[in-house]
Formats: sequence, C-alpha cells, structure tokens
Amino acid sequence: MKKTLLYLTFILVAVNLQAQDCSKLFISEYVEGSGNNKAIELYNPTDLAIDLSAYQLVRYSNGGTTPDAVALSGTIMPKLTYVIVLDKRDPNGTGQEVAVDLELQAKADLFLSPVYNVNSTMYFNGNDAMTLETIAGEIIDIFGQVGPPMTSADKGWGNVSDTTITYNSGEVPTSYTINNYIVGPLFWMAWTMDHSLIRKPNVRKGVTVNPNPSFMVHIEYDSLPRNTFSSLGSHECECNELGIGESQKSKTLIYPNPTTSNKFSVDTEEAIARIEVRDLSGKLIEQRLFDVRANTYTIETDTELKGMYLIKIIYQSDRISTQKLLFN
Repeated sequence: MKKTLLYLTFILVAVNLQAQDCSKLFISEYVEGSGNNKAIELYNPTDLAIDLSAYQLVRYSNGGTTPDAVALSGTIMPKLTYVIVLDKRDPNGTGQEVAVDLELQAKADLFLSPVYNVNSTMYFNGNDAMTLETIAGEIIDIFGQVGPPMTSADKGWGNVSDTTITYNSGEVPTSYTINNYIVGPLFWMAWTMDHSLIRKPNVRKGVTVNPNPSFMVHIEYDSLPRNTFSSLGSHECECNELGIGESQKSKTLIYPNPTTSNKFSVDTEEAIARIEVRDLSGKLIEQRLFDVRANTYTIETDTELKGMYLIKIIYQSDRISTQKLLFN
C-alpha cells in the first residue's frame, strides 16, 4: 500500500510539473555584443497575450546580490517574442554613448536604460546575472547565477569546468583552472561574453531557482558569434507545436529524412499556409507561401543544402510546428 501511495504521489508530481511547461514567459535569447549591442528576447509560450507591465528585468552585477531593476511595458502576443534593447540610438554617439547597430535597433520592440547613472540594468556583461521577475519580485527566469562564486575579475560562464588550460600570457606559459563553469582570464572561452545565446527548442519554461552549484550555460543555450542578431524576433520552441486545447491527433510527417537531394515532402492532417527552411541559428533560408492550402506538399529548395536544417510549418489555423531535416 505504501509503495502504491508513493507511486501515485510521483505520478501527481510529474503531471503537475508537466502542466507548468509552456505556462509562463521565459528568456529565449541573450545578446552580449560589441559596444552597446545588448539585448534580451522574451518568449510567450502560452495561448494568451501577456501584459508586460507586470514584469521587470533585473541585473545582478559581477557576482553581486544587489538588484538593479527596470520595469517593462508593452504586450507580448501568444507564441511570439519581444525584444528589449539597450537604448543607445544617437548616430553621433561615441565612447559609452556609441549607438547600437542599426540591425539590432530594427529588431527592438522596446528600448530601455538610456542613462547609465539613472538605470544600468541593460548594461550587462558576461559576468552579470539577469533575471525576469514580476513587479512583486517573483522570479520567472534566471540567466546566469546570482551571487558568488562569480566576481568582477571573472569574464563569464562557459561550457567546461574543472579543467586546467595552459596558454601564453605575454609569451609566458600560464595555467588556469576553470571551476564551476566560471571563466577567469580566458575570456575567449566565456559563452556569456561576446556571444548571442539562444534557448534550446526543448526548453519549455524558465529557471526559477538559482543554479546550484553553477550555471551550466550549454545545457539550455546554443551559442552564436558576437553581433549575431538574425535570430531575434522569433523563437523555435516545442511549445509552438501544440497550443492549449489543440488536438494531439494533428501529426506532421517530413520525409525522406535524411534526404539525399534538395527535395522533401510534408504530409499533415491540417491545411498548410507556409513552409520555411531555416538554419540552426534560426536564419530564414527559403520559404513557400501557398494560396491554395492543402495538407501535402513537396518542396525542392533553390539552394543546395548540406547538414541539419529546421523545417517550420505554419498552418492555416496559425499553429506552428518545427522539425529537423538532414540534407545529405
């Protein structure tokens, strides 16, 4: 009887945890670029519009625990993103006032923190933790790790730990041991510095408890080179595949997979409005729009493709599903 009760308790807890997936906002992309190119993208995995005036972004600088918060505004629609960019737009700005790249400006839904001495939330670097919180202080998502062991001397978080690296410092062989994924002088190994980071498609909710013992950035994020902005404005997520109340019987088949040519077919139970081919960074490669909407299409790409790509299907109902397709 005791084992049965424990089993039932486990099932109820598992169901409760699953029910929480795709139920709240979370951070879908982080941009720490050159100069003032700083951005945070939020994603709404739910089927309802969310008023962002109930939320704030908070920065915890250099391993500190003192919050520096800025209130948000605007509305984020279901299954869509909202891009927040540091407010530096003076084309004649120099030094700390240099303008954000025009490509990044064009992606912005909201500009924040124009004056550092008034609010410095959006001036984050690789060694700063960022959180999405309600105005009341409830943590919705954490990027990084709030507090120690990060310090101002460290450069950020990477994807290796407990590893000793030997490098040349002024032509002098030097060794440094990376602990808890925190990168010290080896700035080139810090993912959270000079990179854009995209939340992996299988992440369905934010981190609400400070990582312990460390923030393992590569577990939930993919890394792109510095000043990559092309993936901002949309997010590939398993939450896109089925919205609340949608029928689980609507299945999509992409074949052959892998394909040995630039041709593939999509077969589904629901009428298709558009098919997109995107690379793994989210960049649009090709798309097909259909005036006559059917359930089956065969696509031959104009571009010769090799490797793994994302096939994004947008249905007549506005439901979205995404699958990977390997081109050999």
